[in-house]
Amino acid sequence: MRCFTFLLCTLLLAGCVTVSDQPEKKPPSRPLGEHAQLSLISTQDKVDQLLNGNNQTLEAVLADPGAYAPPVLFALAETLYRQGEMTPALFWYYTAQLRARSDANKSLDPTVAAAVTTLGNQFGPNIVRYGLGHLDELKVIMGHVLEWDAKSRRLYNPRWVALLGKNAYQSETIAFLPPEKWAEVDNNTRDGFRRGFEQMMLKLTGQP
Repeated sequence: MRCFTFLLCTLLLAGCVTVSDQPEKKPPSRPLGEHAQLSLISTQDKVDQLLNGNNQTLEAVLADPGAYAPPVLFALAETLYRQGEMTPALFWYYTAQLRARSDANKSLDPTVAAAVTTLGNQFGPNIVRYGLGHLDELKVIMGHVLEWDAKSRRLYNPRWVALLGKNAYQSETIAFLPPEKWAEVDNNTRDGFRRGFEQMMLKLTGQP
């Protein structure tokens, strides 16, 4: 199953569609400028290996999860869910979602956020459904997600997310906040993630 690969191609193609009375120009077939220096080939390979049941890749990702971009963690969550490991599936799904949102918040390309939402939706329906049916468990796990993310280093390049936006095919430069702003964005995203979850719990249970 090549869910992430298919999604990436779909998003990039969608980013090239325009409507105009002028003669149609052939869209670029590859990312432009600085975007071309980014690569998701390794990420795609890990996603495919996980979804195809490669236990060696599963063990490698679990041994060093901070080294992998969020799409790999989404695939890890999906793989664990298929194996019936519901609690770790929830943990890694929401960790992937949190980190993907943080990375999207660092991007200055406004089309990236929607692409990240679409990415999460590709992997999440069954896991989210399970979580909503086990709210007490989900509440505990969400606390662990926020704590782990705050303490664990991110050893991957957050600019991966730029390849999901339209600017990858329309601009030579990556529109991204400078590295000195990243920690602040991560903190703010965690706070927003926590508040959003508390609001959801309040709506569903009457308690945050």
